[in-house]
Amino acid sequence: MPINLNELDRKKKIIAVAIVLLLGVLLLIGGRPRIGRSMPLYRSAYDSLGIFYLNQNSITVYIRENGEWEPFLAIASRYPGEGNGGVLLLRKYLIQERRSWIARENRRSALMGHGGKDFRYYPMSDIDAWLETEYLKMFSPSIQERILTTNIQVWDGINHAPSGRNMIITVTETVPRRVFLLSENEVGRRERRANRAIEGEPIAYFHPFFGNEFIQFIPILQNRKYARLIATPRYEYTGDRGFNSRDFFGYSWWLRTVAWTEADGTIRAIWQSGLTWYVMHRDATFVRPAFTMPRDTVIERYQVDGRMVYVIHD
Repeated sequence: MPINLNELDRKKKIIAVAIVLLLGVLLLIGGRPRIGRSMPLYRSAYDSLGIFYLNQNSITVYIRENGEWEPFLAIASRYPGEGNGGVLLLRKYLIQERRSWIARENRRSALMGHGGKDFRYYPMSDIDAWLETEYLKMFSPSIQERILTTNIQVWDGINHAPSGRNMIITVTETVPRRVFLLSENEVGRRERRANRAIEGEPIAYFHPFFGNEFIQFIPILQNRKYARLIATPRYEYTGDRGFNSRDFFGYSWWLRTVAWTEADGTIRAIWQSGLTWYVMHRDATFVRPAFTMPRDTVIERYQVDGRMVYVIHD
């Protein structure tokens, strides 16, 4: 029986139209849920959107900070995992002022009464104290009440290596925090290192395309991964941007992870290129806070700076 090419083409066109219509319906009823007047916060998270994630605007929600609408990225619908239930929000822009990770002198001596912890122990850093007090107060009382207490993994602050050996910082502990910094493992690394603590699990938003092991051989995907780590201040920054007034660190931002290097006192940071590197703890660089809110927090369409966006009202 001869094949009718015209009939075959017609059937192909019908199938193509049906597929387009089906995708449209999926988009409307829940694939990329950005059309409603209001919806629960978790539906705007990166891992909820899946293939319908387009860019940062797809996962951006606004919250008033110091009375001004500030954008945050909903990068995970559950943090730090099943059972906690919080949506992880990361400030889209760096806080305008630069801060030192540890600013006070004689930090090592000050910690001797706390079990001999290393002076870079995150729960006793100046930046941790600032996030939990001064920064938290930048939100309204209503928002503060809705920010969850999250259990984050941090290095326990002790060198567990035998005497004379290189530093081994493998042991972690869980500490409750409302506002915190992300860790190197969450944003930068998937591989396990025998002498390094595992502070939390990799966040999918920073590990697209099947993880580092896959994308390291494909430069265009690697660059896209780094692009998700790059951040700048919201407004033009006119202060000193680096060491000795040179643009050395640029728009880098702190992590909560210690960097073991030949230089004593180094902390991991994300540099302006998106690469994970290290900075001395007393050198001032930028801060990018993170916190969690309940999955069922209502976000609503609202006009901010002349355009309609999703916000969390006070």
